[in-house]
Amino acid sequence: MIRRGTALGGFTVLWLLVPPRPAAADGEPPVPPIVTLPEVVVSLPRSAPSDPTSAATVVEADRFAGEPKDVAALVATAPGVAVQEYGGLGQLSTVSVRGAAADGVKVLLDGLPLDTAAGGGVDLSSIPRGWVDRIEIVRGAEGARYGAGALGGVVNVVTRRDAAGDWSARLSGGSFGTFSAAADAGVGGEGWGSLLAASLDGTGGRFPYRWNTLPSLPSPAWEERVRANNAALSGGLLTKGWARAGAGRLDWLALLSETDRGLAGPPADQTPEDRMRERRALAAVRYGRALSRDLELTVGADGRVEGLDVTLASLGGTDRQADLGGTGRAQLRWSAGPHLVLAGLSAGTERLSAGGLGRPRTRASGAAWAGDELLLLGGKLRLAPALRGESLGRFSGLSGKLGASAGLWGPLSARASAGRTWRAPSFGELYLEQGPLKPNPALRPEQALSADAALRVDGRLGLASLGLFSSLYDDLIVYVPASANRVKPMNQARAWVRGLEAEAATAPLGPAGVTAQLSWTWMRAETLRGAPEELHRDVPHRARQRIFARLGVAPGAWELHAEVHYVGRQWQDPRNQADIPAALAFHAGGGVRLWRRPDAWLQVDARNLADDRSLQNGFGYPLPGRSWMVTLRAGSQVNPEQGAGP
Repeated sequence: MIRRGTALGGFTVLWLLVPPRPAAADGEPPVPPIVTLPEVVVSLPRSAPSDPTSAATVVEADRFAGEPKDVAALVATAPGVAVQEYGGLGQLSTVSVRGAAADGVKVLLDGLPLDTAAGGGVDLSSIPRGWVDRIEIVRGAEGARYGAGALGGVVNVVTRRDAAGDWSARLSGGSFGTFSAAADAGVGGEGWGSLLAASLDGTGGRFPYRWNTLPSLPSPAWEERVRANNAALSGGLLTKGWARAGAGRLDWLALLSETDRGLAGPPADQTPEDRMRERRALAAVRYGRALSRDLELTVGADGRVEGLDVTLASLGGTDRQADLGGTGRAQLRWSAGPHLVLAGLSAGTERLSAGGLGRPRTRASGAAWAGDELLLLGGKLRLAPALRGESLGRFSGLSGKLGASAGLWGPLSARASAGRTWRAPSFGELYLEQGPLKPNPALRPEQALSADAALRVDGRLGLASLGLFSSLYDDLIVYVPASANRVKPMNQARAWVRGLEAEAATAPLGPAGVTAQLSWTWMRAETLRGAPEELHRDVPHRARQRIFARLGVAPGAWELHAEVHYVGRQWQDPRNQADIPAALAFHAGGGVRLWRRPDAWLQVDARNLADDRSLQNGFGYPLPGRSWMVTLRAGSQVNPEQGAGP
């Protein structure tokens, strides 16, 4: 297993305007009461767009259609997040939200958790870009609604709709032997619908970069290198769908994916022979029906099987892991006057076997939750309390949240929320012994408290938002030196993270279809527990400032866009003595329509236009210089007023 440090990292507070789901088109059959259930296979209690009391952003994939943005790059366009790419080009990518480490962010696919019993965070590069319809990012201690583990927030990747007659195909190729191919099609009939999708992505991964061989000296000593053992190949198959079943509706989802990549290691300790192979199978089914006019019942189950083979020269062989898990759940949704009440139960189990684990480890889980959405003052004031009790093996805890939103004047509104949650130690932290990593069965759960508030203005021309937040993380698990040159996880870290965030985004303006987007985040992640030389210093790998800006023009038959990404200076060590310099990157691209039927486009995109080969991520891994990608895409969209399912 690949272990990553459990420190902090992330950002702030905001949310984008999402238009309401349109009604059924004229001529379609009347909508039965059961269609109030969400369209995703396994719904969250309240998804990000429908909870205006949360600090949330929805990234629509179509906004970046044809561009070579993977899931990590799409997530990075939102405020409040920091994405770490461990070498770029198909390599491991993780996300930090509001200063929480990767394993303190709950990553979901259509509402299904992707985190494993081994821990360490979810690899965003393992989710094929071609499957994505939108990404919902919720910031804050959101365990009351999404489950324990959401210390910093939640990232929910929503897959494409299962609309009959809708299809798309895409083929890309570019620098460093990088390629991508994806296709999907929706089929269906009276009372059923299904989506089939496939994808294949790969890269040679050999890119030149500049490395400072003497970082401790005032003057850098640059050395030209080529990234080796950095190739990656991944593929996936996905099917999802729905069908009327008696008086209710049945939804399902199933996927298979596999990734094979070289592990180049950091430039100071390259690993030319290390490799990783990861396999995932996931399936879920859900049935929902109306019990009465105001009461709905949903029951469902999901299961996963994951395999991970890691070949490390330091271990002298290949370590194999197998992760199994399954969960069953039931939820009631009750509309009573100004109240919308949700209550549910779940039970499940997970099992991990690995070479460094000794005997296989198994633990059961259970949860009970309840939440309300109360409308007051004619709907101008909304209150949303939620509470969840949860157990995972011998660990248990409570998560709670209270949110509020209010319309103030015209397009001006305000929102605020506060919450607490926890994260149970993973099997990897508790029991897995591997190389220099020593387990610690005495670990306690991590804790998080957060509060935020924001003002926003949204209307016909777009939106603008300004917010602030504060998060306190306690009993954080970090790896500290132990005996015999080994490290051991301990509950030794405490950090206070607070920040500001501003965001603006326009609707297409004028006949040229001009769009602009700006996200600015300032964050201070302060160490509150540690050695005297570490107290009140910045938490390592946490930049204080991040900026994303984009300008686009799309009059109809062609489009152009340009982006700026800025990441401020960050520190490699808790004493703030070794830094990673600020990084500034420029991306640009454009496309032209080739045909209208089918709708076909040719797209050319360039990343890192300045060809800065000294760029690094927050952990010192080099990132590619200038790269090009050419994409040919085609598709046939159904009537946008046609939803997925009845």
